Amino acid sequence: MSYFDDEDTDRFDRTLSVRRVPKIASTTQSDQRVVDRRQSSSRILIGTIITIAVLHLARPVIVPIALAILFAFLLTPIVVRLERTFIRRTGAIILSLGLTTAALGVGGWWIYQQLNSVAKELAGAATSKNIERKLQSLRRTGGGAIEKLENALQKVQAAREGPEAVADLKVRVIPERKRIGEQYSDVAPTVEGVAAIFLVVVVVFFLMRDRESLRDKFLRLAGRAHLTVTTQAIGETSQRISRYLLTIALLNIGFGVLIGVGLALLRVPHAALWGVLAGLLRFVPYIGAVLSAAAPTFLALAIFPNWYTALAVLGLFVFSDQLIGGFVEPIVVGHRVGVSPIALLLAAIFWGWLWGPVGLLLATPITVCLTVGGEFIPALRVFSILFGSEDPLEGYLSFYNRLLLRDRTGAIAIADRYAESATMEEMFTDLFIPTLTFAQEELDRKRITPAHDHFIKDVVRELIIRFGDRNSGTPDPERHIVAVSVAGERLSLGTLMLTQLLRSESYSADYFTDLPDQELVAFINEVKPEAVFVSCANTDHIDQGYALLQLLSTNFPELAIIAGGSAFSRDRARTLAAGATYVPSTLKEAKEDFMAQRKGARRKSNRLTFSGTRFRVPPPA
Repeated sequence: MSYFDDEDTDRFDRTLSVRRVPKIASTTQSDQRVVDRRQSSSRILIGTIITIAVLHLARPVIVPIALAILFAFLLTPIVVRLERTFIRRTGAIILSLGLTTAALGVGGWWIYQQLNSVAKELAGAATSKNIERKLQSLRRTGGGAIEKLENALQKVQAAREGPEAVADLKVRVIPERKRIGEQYSDVAPTVEGVAAIFLVVVVVFFLMRDRESLRDKFLRLAGRAHLTVTTQAIGETSQRISRYLLTIALLNIGFGVLIGVGLALLRVPHAALWGVLAGLLRFVPYIGAVLSAAAPTFLALAIFPNWYTALAVLGLFVFSDQLIGGFVEPIVVGHRVGVSPIALLLAAIFWGWLWGPVGLLLATPITVCLTVGGEFIPALRVFSILFGSEDPLEGYLSFYNRLLLRDRTGAIAIADRYAESATMEEMFTDLFIPTLTFAQEELDRKRITPAHDHFIKDVVRELIIRFGDRNSGTPDPERHIVAVSVAGERLSLGTLMLTQLLRSESYSADYFTDLPDQELVAFINEVKPEAVFVSCANTDHIDQGYALLQLLSTNFPELAIIAGGSAFSRDRARTLAAGATYVPSTLKEAKEDFMAQRKGARRKSNRLTFSGTRFRVPPPA
């Protein structure tokens, strides 16, 4: 088999694909589209800025409502189970809200008390010699950076001891009389916090009590035309968020228990506190576990005389996070959320900047809502594309993109992944042919160069041969085909795909390019194949192609001759008149027709007969 570097002009938009080159819009229409696109981009930019400003300025109102919606999603599965009992819906909501509020209140008070104790222990550890001895040991190997850190700690200690060195003076403090406004400003944060908590509780109560009514109101607003889409969007969003929150909550509880037990075994003070904080901070994607490890590691570094305990604490956090996040979480959660990891991380950064710690807690639910909404609402599709975990490009577009970038390795990797879940025929029809057709369209529009087109076809040719060899069956000596191209050409990709599919059906195949006519006739006369596939892709070689068809049909009138390639398909009637038995239209159709006709020919006779617009009807006997 020989290879040539001549231009491969096989036109897949005319042979093996139903895709067609669309009509090019007029200049006026193109200019109008550009103007509309710019105006749309400006509106999106202005709308985004206004939305962010509103979310920031209306934070005191929006944050409690967002928290209420979050708790409603979290508590709804529990309320649904409880309301089936004798306490009904109202009792179930009051019970769940009461227990949740009490647990959060007691937990917050306990964490506050524990943090006070930790602060006292750290203050006592600052006067001990543990940190100083460790800094001195690091200074021997660490260089100037450790000296700078030590100087900074000495300045802090000097500032702390400074007031004590001053003489003990008796000072009488006379309290300043404050106005009512100044007195209110002192207690305003507490009042606002209590009001926000009360607002959250009330909104959660009504959201869970009237959840069906609220859903019906959204459906009424969407209108009858969008009833199905809106129902699916609401149901999918609520299911994903509820399932995700409950699953992650259980995993974080397990993470906190693992950390608490491990720290207790290491005899780190306040192990229960660090376990609770580890479970809570892990709700922050990716960075929560790192933040939770900082305080107990520093505490162990300060109060223990050796390095081993601090390193063991740090190792415990790393091991626990890898166990939960790298092993358990992918199995339990998987990709059910449908949001990419980088989207969750960026969302945590954005909402944390916008709303603070509450934004970190709400980042994942908000991102899931936007992603699911984009799957059903066209106006939100941008979020589904940017945040979704699915490949944003169709299979063949992603494959084409890699080829356009001349990323041969990446294109082969995509094809290999595609082959894991698809047959070779599906790969040819759904991946290779659309890629070749799209490349031909882009070449006609002069958006890619002939060099790009050659590279794409060369890689696709290589993959066709590779997957054909991988999927070929055991050759049957009774089932033999021959593929030949006209002089000066390589075998067209469509003909190559078809013969590779027949190889998977246990056909043995021989390929020839630029073989002299007499040698080809002699070889066919010797092996007596069931069919010969003739390829002609370049219209400059069409006369040679017709001459080859006439030669084969004259010498072997009983032989099935399949003519493939865009040059033959331009004028099917003339190709059939020249001696072709069959001119295929699509890959799947060509394979099915060939297999069906060969099966019938074996039952009746050695004569292969066809009928129809793509076949040459043999003359009557």
